[in-house]
Amino acid sequence: MTYSKKSRAAAGVAAAAAVLVTGAASQAGAFASVRAAGTADPVELSVDFPDRTPARAAGGTVIPVTVSGGTVGATAAQFSALRITARVGGLSAPVAWVDETHLKITTPATTKATAAPIQLSRKGTAGPESAASVAYYPGLVAVNPAKLSSLGGTTVTISGTGFLAVDPDAPDAVTFGDAAATAVTVISATKLTAVAPAGTNGLANVRVKTDGGTSEVNSASRVNYRAALSIDTAAGPTAKASGGSMLVTISGGTVGASAKEFSAERITVAADRKSLPVTWVDETHLKVIMPPVAADTSHLTVTHDNIAGEPAEVNIAPVVTSLSAKSDTIAGGTRIVVRVAGANAAESTGFRFGDNDAQCAKQGSGATLAFLCTVPAATAGGPVAVTFASGSGKASHFTAAAIFSYTDN
Repeated sequence: MTYSKKSRAAAGVAAAAAVLVTGAASQAGAFASVRAAGTADPVELSVDFPDRTPARAAGGTVIPVTVSGGTVGATAAQFSALRITARVGGLSAPVAWVDETHLKITTPATTKATAAPIQLSRKGTAGPESAASVAYYPGLVAVNPAKLSSLGGTTVTISGTGFLAVDPDAPDAVTFGDAAATAVTVISATKLTAVAPAGTNGLANVRVKTDGGTSEVNSASRVNYRAALSIDTAAGPTAKASGGSMLVTISGGTVGASAKEFSAERITVAADRKSLPVTWVDETHLKVIMPPVAADTSHLTVTHDNIAGEPAEVNIAPVVTSLSAKSDTIAGGTRIVVRVAGANAAESTGFRFGDNDAQCAKQGSGATLAFLCTVPAATAGGPVAVTFASGSGKASHFTAAAIFSYTDN
């Protein structure tokens, strides 16, 4: 391409203008940089306080700190002008002026109860993070359920703060008294579950631990272990099919050293889910009033302050409940009505007066069930027991109602 003289002149003018514009822009940028540098605060404040200062994960702990590297203002007004802010573990925190080198910082709430540094900024310039740290510890506000079986194994829901820092694999992440919980699961910053270990009867403190610290004990962080009581069946307790008083031995713990202590322990007994009248006898014995039971066994459950023990199987013995006549001569022959109770009572057989077999016929049914028996002859006078076998084949037990007497004449 060829250029005319005129075009070369025009190009030269344009180039010169471009140089002037570029130079002016560069100069303006330099001035802007100088102005910016002039307004920046070069002061980087450092903060010092006792290392591992404890603080609630819920926030609100006031921490006095000493400031170095510059001033925070000789007055509250100067402090305000310096626009000093604070962060704890990266979270914005309220800060209050004390004097030129001292502040009070209020910790913010955190989802992770862990160690956290403090950092100050002055007019937007951030200082270094503190060498010391705030030791956030988790908080507990509720444990549900608050009553547990002493056998352990109950899954408990714990509500509180700072739980995202809980290590569920740590052996002491959650403790009940001195025993560690198992199967800890962190659900959120405010909720976790743990399987309670076995414990002893009475109150136990529940604690949650993180690398920041251990939760404080309060009335909401306690559980009440209740001994899982049951009926001792080693001696084979037997109840009458007609119902009535029965002495039972308690296993798994005591029922109190006095009637007053027994009452405070809130212990109840049920037979096949039917609540029974209960009387304290001593630390390991109770007297219960059984209802009539038309079966060979009954299951008794002891409940200790809403904590049910394992049901215990109790034998039910068929019995004679009444005799329409209580005596006859050794010759026998009198017809009397024998009433009985037991499993399949209507099918009862094998009636005997002492060692003597009797002929008996069933009469009525249900509440009117009875057997009309002819008194068999005897070889000698004296008292004997009337016995039989229930419809399930179980031999009847002796009761006062079954006593019959033979006379010589």
